[in-house]
Amino acid sequence: MAQVIVIHGYTASPEENWYPWLQRLAAERHFSVNILRLDPSIHPRLSVWESQIEQQVGRLDENSIVIAHSLGTIAAMHYLSKHLIHQRIQQLVLIAGFNGRLGRLNEVNPFIDAARIDFELLKRQIEHRVVIYSQGDEHVPPKCSIQQAESLHAELIAAKHQGHFIDSEGCTELPEVWRVIQPYLISENQASAKE
Repeated sequence: MAQVIVIHGYTASPEENWYPWLQRLAAERHFSVNILRLDPSIHPRLSVWESQIEQQVGRLDENSIVIAHSLGTIAAMHYLSKHLIHQRIQQLVLIAGFNGRLGRLNEVNPFIDAARIDFELLKRQIEHRVVIYSQGDEHVPPKCSIQQAESLHAELIAAKHQGHFIDSEGCTELPEVWRVIQPYLISENQASAKE
């Protein structure tokens, strides 16, 4: 059965944005989604997030799906660059992602600068890579997400929602995420039926 892991963004929590919607949708269909709880500090440290991810993520396997949003995309790629050396996963979905400094919000620059991302490894060890972005994102310019997709040879999806995919901008559902992960999910009921 697929293990779905969600890594939230800067100063966020599992109770915000479209994360509760995804969790409800998955529960209705008998899928398990693990939305991690990471330090919401305005001065986040990558080492702290990395340790928290380590504590909350089970063993990755070829059915694992990792979804990350905004600053969480940096944390996810850094984490996976260390943990996929001898392991493949099914899917990586990055929402409002970027690869380096954005030229704003200097509080996150040390976090971004500390990240070590091996794009070649990620391309090799992740079966399906997706980047979802919005033309109306004022926090992460679309060109940054497009560049991220190019770095990963990822499928690029322009979302209908015009913003940074946060609830304060009206984004409490993100159907594009569900559409891309659904083909890779096997529910507990389906798994039992196959045995």
